Amino acid sequence: MKPIDLTMALKATDGDFELLKDVVDVFLEEYPTLMAELKQAIMKSDLAVVQRASHTIKGTLRLFGDVPAKAFAERLEEMAQSGALNHAKETFESLRVELSSMREQLVETMKDSNQT
Repeated sequence: MKPIDLTMALKATDGDFELLKDVVDVFLEEYPTLMAELKQAIMKSDLAVVQRASHTIKGTLRLFGDVPAKAFAERLEEMAQSGALNHAKETFESLRVELSSMREQLVETMKDSNQT
């Protein structure tokens, strides 16, 4: 996975590092709950919840540019919109792996940026 570049995210927060830090903190706190909801919704074939949760995750990931996790969240959202969750479990697993890696990078990047 390529390193996270905060340039795009800082632009989205008008260069306000504290605001970016708050956004990242909220995302890191909330995404595990969203992922749990998403997993349950996929298991139950609850299209509305799959669409909402994946859309929410995708929206926050948009801050960080074209990261792979955003593509997986978008794919899940599209599956729910089309009414077909055929490969949702595999896509969810790919999203989970990417978010786990991204989480580690975000924590380190924010910590390193805070020290400069």
